[in-house]
Amino acid sequence: MTLAAAIELDRLGGEEGVRRWVNKFYDLVAQSPVLAPIFPPDLALTRAKQWAYFVEFFGGPPLYTQAYGRPFLRFKHRHAKIGRPERDTWMELLETSLRETSGDGALAAAVAARIAPIADAMVNHDPTHKNAYFFN
Repeated sequence: MTLAAAIELDRLGGEEGVRRWVNKFYDLVAQSPVLAPIFPPDLALTRAKQWAYFVEFFGGPPLYTQAYGRPFLRFKHRHAKIGRPERDTWMELLETSLRETSGDGALAAAVAARIAPIADAMVNHDPTHKNAYFFN
C-alpha cells in the first residue's frame, strides 16, 4: 500500500485539521483568477461540502453522503467548464493549502497524489475533443 492510499483522517489533524485546510484552500480559490470565476461568490456552502467530502474520503464519518447523497462528482461538476488549467490550478492550491496548514510537505504531496485521479476525472473541457464528454 502506498503512502497516498494509507492517509487517514487523523494524519490530517482530524475533522478540525481538514476544516483549516479547506478554509485555507477556498481562501486561495477566491483569490485565483483561474478558479474564482467558476465558483460562486459566497463559498460557505462549497466549503461545507468540501469539508464533509474530505472527512469522509479520508476515513471519517460519512458526513457528505448523509448530507448530500452519493458524490457522483463528475455529474455534480457538469455545469462548470473545467479544463487542464482549472484542474492544475485546483490541484496546486489544494496542495499549497495543505502544506501551509499542516506544515508537512510530504503529507501534502501524498494527498495530492491520492486526489489527482479525481481531479483528472473532473476535466470536461478540451477544445481538441469534439464529443459528448466535453464542453467545447
